[in-house]
Amino acid sequence: MAMDKGDITPAIAARLVATQFPQWADLSVVPVALDGWDNTTFRLGDELSVRLPSADAYVAQIEKEHRWLPILAHQL
Repeated sequence: MAMDKGDITPAIAARLVATQFPQWADLSVVPVALDGWDNTTFRLGDELSVRLPSADAYVAQIEKEHRWLPILAHQL
């Protein structure tokens, strides 16, 4: 089921966190003030964040980030 960016709520993000990362289920989930276009981003507690693709077209970027971010991190 495809969702629109506006359909990705803190409640949905909290449910995903609780299911996939139960150790963080008690942390608050709050939208960030300046959100991007490709992802919907939430603060998870005081130190973490949750980024969810805002449309099906942006899902492929996740794999690209997982591949390139560790490589780029060594150069920053």
